[in-house]
Amino acid sequence: MLEAFVVFGLLAYLCLLAVPGPILQLLLGVLLALVGLVGGGGAGILYHLALRRSLLRLGAEVHGWLWSPVSRHYLLDERGRHEVLPWFRVGAAGFFVCLAGIGMVLAALLKVALAG
Repeated sequence: MLEAFVVFGLLAYLCLLAVPGPILQLLLGVLLALVGLVGGGGAGILYHLALRRSLLRLGAEVHGWLWSPVSRHYLLDERGRHEVLPWFRVGAAGFFVCLAGIGMVLAALLKVALAG
């Protein structure tokens, strides 16, 4: 299921890269980057809050958790994994959507520079 989602996402991205006109491509790239920042950033905040809450509930050491939150995943119990990891995955997906938008902006700028 995940593999199919990745393949369809990449195909959709390649179709967006083929959009004629650098202005439209630039606008779509900026929109994609903003969606990734807002969605991934919001999920990232919720992930960190859920992780801290789960670690405190379990009585685990939270000192330094903010600098390396992924290193604390092994401390989570089943309930903690169900509360924390979905936000982690959504945040990671938002990061990749943001990168895709930045790539689209760069492709549009390259089109303009080469058409020059």
